[in-house]
Amino acid sequence: MADQERFVHAVHIVARALGRISRERARAVDVTPQQAETLQLIFERGAVSTSSLAEQLGIDPSTASRNLSGLERSGLISRKKGTDDARQTDVRLTPRGKRVAESVAAGSSTSFTAVLDQLPRADRQRVTDALELLARALDSNDANGDAKR
Repeated sequence: MADQERFVHAVHIVARALGRISRERARAVDVTPQQAETLQLIFERGAVSTSSLAEQLGIDPSTASRNLSGLERSGLISRKKGTDDARQTDVRLTPRGKRVAESVAAGSSTSFTAVLDQLPRADRQRVTDALELLARALDSNDANGDAKR
């Protein structure tokens, strides 16, 4: 199998496994996978605008707004007019939302650590280095608008 074919095959397997882990951690806290990802982004970045959140998630702003409405009804986020621009809405976690986001993060950490523990010790650094390199390439594509979703 050629390098490109091996890469594509491996990425597909990893993407499916990450999707499965994402669905499991979301179910554990009774939110959708997209809501769990949204909570994680807000948790990592603090207050964010709806448009920024949509961009970071790679979704349409109207989809982000519907997603946020569900999280707001569940008491996990609050939305307020932006301090710099009244047309913007700043999204923040509520205390309950912060607890759920922390639970999602802890579940992810546990799941990913279990995967790392399955790797031979001698390969762990090499795999981590390769993942960091891949993450930078994907982030660069996202920043340039080149990533396909």
